[in-house]
Amino acid sequence: LGRIPLVIGMPVMITHNFDVESGIVNGCVGTLVSVRYTVDSMNWRHAVSCVIHTPSTNDQPLSHLESNQSVVIADTIDV
Repeated sequence: LGRIPLVIGMPVMITHNFDVESGIVNGCVGTLVSVRYTVDSMNWRHAVSCVIHTPSTNDQPLSHLESNQSVVIADTIDV
């Protein structure tokens, strides 16, 4: 429980408004390009960020990304 397989090329949907001006918003769909993990003491991998390809983005990508690729990071806000 609480685990989901992440497969490069799988369809993904953004469920938060990360960058409204660039089009990375709730409901934005795309495909998974890569995943960055941390590994805990039990050798379990935990995703901390991923790169997605989304045709609906409209801003310049970061210098190491291709057109229409965006980085999505884990939510780290504790309330």
